[in-house]
Amino acid sequence: MTLYTIMPLELVLNGADAEREPWLEARLDGVLLQLEPLEPGWGKVVRIVDGPLECYLEPRFQPGSVLPVR
Repeated sequence: MTLYTIMPLELVLNGADAEREPWLEARLDGVLLQLEPLEPGWGKVVRIVDGPLECYLEPRFQPGSVLPVR
């Protein structure tokens, strides 16, 4: 991989090797989502794993959205 940047490499890659909590999968309104756990009962959308095509246009399922996890 080639990375062109004027920033120091240590700053760009800072935290890339840090341990993180494993992502979890949850089904919400028929859409299977991969979520990053934030706090108990909440998760941030990482990606859509499975669902109908129109779910990709739904703003609440876009990456970075925070959703309640049941």
